[in-house]
This record gives sequence, C-alpha cells and structure tokens, in this order.
Amino acid sequence: MASISAEILTCCVCQDNCKHPVRLSSHHSFCYGCLQSHWANTKIPLCPVCKRKSSKELSSLLFAIQGKHEVSESESVLVCSLHAEKLSFLCLDDQQLICSSCRDSETHDNHKLQPTNEAAQERKKQLQDSLKPLQKKLRLIHQVKGSYNETAEHIKVQAESTVARIKEEFKRLHQFLVEEEEARLVALREEEELKSQMMKEKIEALSKDITALSGVIRAAEKELRAQDVSFLQSYKAAAERVKQQPLSEDPELVSGALINVAHHLGNLSFNVWNKMKEVVSYSPVILDPNTAHPDLVLSEDLTSLRHGDGNQEVPDNPERINHFIAVVGSEGFNSGRHSWEVEVGDNNAFVLGALMESNQRKGLIWPGLWRLMFCGGEYKTLTPSDTGSDVSVTGNPKKIRVLLDWDGGLLSFSDVETDAHIHTFTHTFTDKMLPYISTWSKVPIKIAARPVTVAVESHG
Repeated sequence: MASISAEILTCCVCQDNCKHPVRLSSHHSFCYGCLQSHWANTKIPLCPVCKRKSSKELSSLLFAIQGKHEVSESESVLVCSLHAEKLSFLCLDDQQLICSSCRDSETHDNHKLQPTNEAAQERKKQLQDSLKPLQKKLRLIHQVKGSYNETAEHIKVQAESTVARIKEEFKRLHQFLVEEEEARLVALREEEELKSQMMKEKIEALSKDITALSGVIRAAEKELRAQDVSFLQSYKAAAERVKQQPLSEDPELVSGALINVAHHLGNLSFNVWNKMKEVVSYSPVILDPNTAHPDLVLSEDLTSLRHGDGNQEVPDNPERINHFIAVVGSEGFNSGRHSWEVEVGDNNAFVLGALMESNQRKGLIWPGLWRLMFCGGEYKTLTPSDTGSDVSVTGNPKKIRVLLDWDGGLLSFSDVETDAHIHTFTHTFTDKMLPYISTWSKVPIKIAARPVTVAVESHG
C-alpha cells in the first residue's frame, strides 16, 4: 500500500473525499459513482474538469480509502480496469473477469459468458470437492498422530511395567539362590562340626591312653635303672603293674573323616539348576498383550486371561483384535506338531482354536480362524466356511488339550483328564498358525504349565 495526497483523494465533482476513487488519464480524480453519473448523460466520455476525451479508459490505479488514506491493492480488482465498471461476468473462453461494457465489446463477441455469482458458486463447489481428499487426508493424519501419541505413552507404561516384572522375577530367583546358598553352607558347616567333634573325641581318648601308658612306662623304666638288689626287691610289684595295664586295640585312622568336598562342589551349578525347576515353570504358549482385546485382562506372566471391566486404555495398534474379545499367542507354528492345554475350569464362555498369522485383526476375523466354542452349556465348532455346528461332548471338561499338526493338516481338541476326543478340524495349512483364546467371562482360563525336567545325555 502507498500513501496518496489529499488533492488526489478529493473528488473534482462533489469536492468531497473520493468514494471508490478512480483517476482518469487527465490525472483528475473522482468518485466512481460521481463519474458514472456524469457520463450517464453524455455520449462521449469527457473529463468533467478539462473536457479531455477519456474513451472510458480509466487508469489501472484504483484507490480505496482505508485508515490514514492508504491504498488497498485488493480493492483494485473489484472493478474493470478499462471501464471502471463492476466485474459482472466471467468470460469462459478467455477465463477473464469482465464488466458489462466488455461484454458488449468486439473483444468478447460470441464468447461464452457466465455471471460472476454463478461462476463463483460453481468454482467454489469444484474447489470444495477438490479439497475433500486433502481434508480427509488431514483428518487421517491427525487421527494417526493421535494414535502415535497414545502409542508413545503406552510404550513408556509397557516399559516401566516390564522392568518392574523383570526385577520382581529376578528378585524371586535371587532369593532362591540366596536360600539355596545358605542351605548348602549350613550343610557344610554341620558336616564340619560333626566331623570336627568326632576328631576331638578320638583325640581326647588317645590322649588319655597316652597319659596312662606313659605313666606305666616311666615307672617301669625307672625300675630298670635301679641297682640289681633294689630292682629285684621291687620287680614283682613293677611287673604286676605292667601286666595289669590293659592293651586296647591299636588305633587306626578313621575312613571318611575328611569333609566330603566332592559332595558340596561337584556339579554345583547343575545341581542348583536342577533344583531350580521346583520354582520355575514353562508355558508352551505365551499370550501376546499387544494383540489382546481392550476388555481382556492378562496375568503378569501372560498365561492367563479373563474378561475385565472394559476400562483399559490401550492403543488400537494394527496387531490388536478389536471385535472378538480374544488374544493370540506370541509365537506361531508353520511346521511340526504342537500342543497346549487350557485350564477352563468353571468358565462358561470361551473359545479355543488357531488363527492364521496373516489374517486381519480388525472386525470379523473368522476368514482365517478355526475354533471350538463353549457357550450356554453347549459346544460348537466354527471355521471360515462354517458359522457354527453343534458338537456332542461327554461330561464337562475342566482342562482341554489343543493339538496342532501343521504338517498333517489337523487341529484337534480333547479332554485332558479322560483323554476323550472332542473334535478335529482337517485343513491344509499354508500360513503360520497362532494359538487363539477368547473369553467373555470373568472366570480366568489359563495355559497349563508343563513340568520342567533336567536330563543328562549318557554315552555308552
């Protein structure tokens, strides 16, 4: 914007401040309305002041009074630069805004014209339509960014929780090692005390024998040094004393008197490790908390689940199941035979099965899911091609074994306690399969731990 003088801003017709000021080629300024009124009764557009012919050619300098007499460049596009008339049409052939005078000129003869209000509305709609994909993209970016923020916060929570759990587990193992160390040191001290006491008693007994024999020997040796007459006089008494001294069995070294070092140190770490199996457990399936539906509550060791209160805040990450109240195992199988046992107990609403790892996790996921469902006191089987078939089950199994024979194309279920067969799916598996568990009951169900054994390979 540029400042202008008061003279230029004074209309030469009304002698007042110019309203929508325009300037002719004669350099005289007028209100746009005053100039149009003056020219309305004339055939030839002349300057009202000097009568100079202007041919309605207005200077492209169009002033607007704003603030302290400053020019607004935006106002210069509101009227035709040639005729100082309102821009009322859009020439579609030239893509140019024109006024009524331009419309009647030869320049735009036979051109296709559109009123500015219609043209503006049409192009506004076009621009709005073209903006929709961008606006949708922006909303999606905001949503994903919000999810990223939630994920970043959840990562911190997960890390802190995992650190605490690791420390707690190692503290438990450390406590076992401390107690095992103390027990072995106590056993060593007890053996040391026992064998030291035995040596002490044997040493005391031998010391008594030494004292008694030494006294007899010294007395006899003294008699031997006496003169013959004296010796003969005391010989009978001396001989009787020697004869009366009892001779016990000759002392022998005691076998096993030393500390059994080999017992305490031999294979020490192995023996401790072997005993550690009493305080550790192994689960064939570890549940993946990143896949668990928000309404599921998993145990700290990730082997048990139950339906919660629905107030957990977890990210809606791609791996998470969001329709079925379910979770899958952290590791899948694409070869061999694998089995795991699930302690269902009194839970009356659960599903066991296997899910293709590549299957979608959002919405209805049954296209890659084979499952055995217990609900309402009845068992049903469901597959990608079968939405539900009744299964007759004897008794009420408390523990169910799931066997996946990937190579053989079998997924079977049986009662662990009775070994009774429940159902077997047959399918040619081509994808990695994940253990699948679902429950909408608050009664926990758990992957049964397997006994831990330590075996030593023997060589013939």
